[in-house]
Amino acid sequence: MNVPLELRSLYRDGRLLPFIGAGVSASVTWQDGTCFRNGPTWEQVVNQAAFELGFEDVSLLRTRGTDLQILEFFRIKFSGYTRLINWLVRNMNPPDEAILKSAILTELVQMAHCSIIYTTNFDDFIERSFGLHKRDCRSVVIEEHMRVMPGSTQIVKFHGDWSYPEHMVLTESDYERRMAFDAPMDIRLWSDLLNKSVLFLGYSFRDPNVAYLFHQVKKRFANLPNTSSGRRAYIAVEEPSQFERSLFGERNIEVIPIDSRDRTGQIAELLNTIRS
Repeated sequence: MNVPLELRSLYRDGRLLPFIGAGVSASVTWQDGTCFRNGPTWEQVVNQAAFELGFEDVSLLRTRGTDLQILEFFRIKFSGYTRLINWLVRNMNPPDEAILKSAILTELVQMAHCSIIYTTNFDDFIERSFGLHKRDCRSVVIEEHMRVMPGSTQIVKFHGDWSYPEHMVLTESDYERRMAFDAPMDIRLWSDLLNKSVLFLGYSFRDPNVAYLFHQVKKRFANLPNTSSGRRAYIAVEEPSQFERSLFGERNIEVIPIDSRDRTGQIAELLNTIRS
């Protein structure tokens, strides 16, 4: 794996900001009776919402609207996310052994020079991993959680989590509201990004979070490179095509190719190399 040397330097200086997406949660797998489960993916969440709405074939619903619009319809019909949150809590509760076996989460916990980790995931896998490895962390979901605790890693739940459903960012209107960039979490992000570079893990180019986050990074920090290469963001991508390389490059985001045959192992190796 070709890991940019600058990532090691940024990490040692405490200037690397991991941003964790659904692909990392999906790397957690476990056996539940006769069922084989994995952490929640964006596609699974939307599929479940469509099922709750009465659509057995979500592809039919997707011909009518986007994933964000499907979730918007879900919120309108059921007056909130309660049914979806209940499904997430019920079906996405791996045993401790599964969390401990996650190579990515284990490596993430060892990133001692990263005092802040951002995630758009709603689950608590990162926090549980820290606890199981005897490292202190604090979840940051709302403004009241932003108090700094020395020696404790802050896990910033940028799109909320299921403990605070009113702060979850799921639907088209949620994203439009956040695009105003004036919520406490947005202001917090601007501060945290100063003098730091972002490492995106567990995202695909089609992930709705990506466009939103990349827009923020480019708009706010295009003129503040403050790194030897001028890069403000890196992303690990499975078998990146020229299409992806070009579009990420236009946003001043460097692509780190990973092998799709061992996505979990490759991301864990990337983190290990950065801190070695």
